[in-house]
Amino acid sequence: MTTFKPMNQNENLLDLVNAIYRWRKPIILSCFLAAVLSAGVSLLLPNYYKSKTVFYAASPELANPMPTGLSNSERDIYGTDTDLDRLFSIANSSEVVDYLIDTFQLYDRYEIDPNDEKAGYKVRLKLEKMYHTEKNKYDALELSFEDKDPVVAANIARAARMKIEEVGQKIIKNSQLNLLNSYQAAITVKETNQQQLISKLKELKNKYKIYNSTAKGETLGAELTSINGRFMNAKSKLEIFKQKEGFQDSVIVMEAKVAGLKSQLALIQKEADNYSEGSGDVEKLGMEMKEVGEQLALDKESYKQLKASYETPFTALHLVQEAEPPHIKSRPVRSLIVVATTAVTFFMSLLWVIFMNQYRDVNWKKVFSDEPRH
Repeated sequence: MTTFKPMNQNENLLDLVNAIYRWRKPIILSCFLAAVLSAGVSLLLPNYYKSKTVFYAASPELANPMPTGLSNSERDIYGTDTDLDRLFSIANSSEVVDYLIDTFQLYDRYEIDPNDEKAGYKVRLKLEKMYHTEKNKYDALELSFEDKDPVVAANIARAARMKIEEVGQKIIKNSQLNLLNSYQAAITVKETNQQQLISKLKELKNKYKIYNSTAKGETLGAELTSINGRFMNAKSKLEIFKQKEGFQDSVIVMEAKVAGLKSQLALIQKEADNYSEGSGDVEKLGMEMKEVGEQLALDKESYKQLKASYETPFTALHLVQEAEPPHIKSRPVRSLIVVATTAVTFFMSLLWVIFMNQYRDVNWKKVFSDEPRH
C-alpha cells in the first residue's frame, strides 16, 4: 500500500506549480495543436447569413367597419399581447412551415430524400434550426432566417412574414364571413316574419275596415257625434210637430228624416263597434311590424357595412423592418471557436497534470490487475 507524506498547503501548491512547469512544453504544444486544428476545422465550416424582419401585430378592429361618428384616432391601431401571440402561433404553424418547405424546395436544399419515411421530420428539424421567432424588448415580433446564401435567407424571411400576414388576414376574413352568414340568415328570417305580419295586418284591416287606425277613430268619433246630434234634433222636432195640428206634411217629412238618421246612426255605430273591436289588434300588429322593420333595416345596414369591410383588404401586421440580404455572416465565429477550443485544451491539460502529479507514485499495474491491492 502506497503511503503519502503529509504536506502543508504551501508545499502542496508549490509542488503543483512545479509539476505544471515541468509539463509546460506538452501543455503549450497541445494548446498550439488544438488552436491549429480548430482553426483548420473552422475554415472548413460554411458561412451562414441571418436575415431579420421586425413587425407589430395590427388590431383586428381595423378589419371592422368604421362606426358612424368615430374618428380613426379613436380606434386601436396596434394589437394587444393576444394578437401578438396569435402571430407567434401562425408563424410556427404547419401552414407556414409547409409553405416555406414547398416554395423554396427545402428537401433539395438540405439534401434530404423526400421518399425517406422520416423526411418530413428531418426537414422540419433542419428548418427549426434556421427559422426563429421571438419577442423583442419593444414588444415587436422578430422573425429571422439563416442560410448559406444571404439572398435566400432574406427571401425566405420575407416570404414567411408575408405568409403570416396572409394567414392572419384569412382568420379575420373567415370570422367576418361567418358573421355575414349569420346576418344573412337573420335578415331572411326577419323578412319572412315581416311578410307574415304584413299579410296578417292586411287581413285585419280588410276585416274591420280599418286602413288608418288614428284617422279612422277620429273620423268615426266626429261622424257619430254629428249624426247622433242631428238624430236627436230631428227626433225632438218630430215630437213637437206631432203635438200640433196642421203639420201633418211636416210630420211625414220629419219621420222620414228621423228614420234615415237612425239608419245612418246604426251603420256608423256598427262601424264604430268594428273599429273598437279590431283597432287594438291592428295597432299592436302595426307596432310589432314597425319594430321588425326597424331591426331589419339595422341588420341590413350592418350587413352592408360588414360586406364592404369583407371585400376590402386590410393589414394584419405593421411592418417595422423589412428582411434584407445581410452583408455580414452570423456564424461561425471562427475566432471564438479557436479560443474556446484552446481554452478547453489548456484546462484539460492542467487537470491531466494535477492528476498525474497526485498519483505519480501509484503502481498502475497493480491498480489494473486482477489481484486486490490490499
